[in-house]
Amino acid sequence: MRFDERVWLYADKLLFYNSTPTITTTTAAFQWNKPFSGVFRTNLNEELLDSLAADECGTFVVEVKPNEVQTVLVVDKE
Repeated sequence: MRFDERVWLYADKLLFYNSTPTITTTTAAFQWNKPFSGVFRTNLNEELLDSLAADECGTFVVEVKPNEVQTVLVVDKE
């Protein structure tokens, strides 16, 4: 599934890279300042992998494994 161009108008893309070659996973928490309808992890081809859970304050957590690139889309409410 690829995102339709209309969705891109309402989405912000966040890119993460964990350059540590160790076993640890890097975790980052974000609080979004405006209402959004969903937060989704994607692969390098920008196909959906899964959604991330967010609380009522708009906070979500991204975990990135060592030597991994992670793309996250935040889809705004229309």
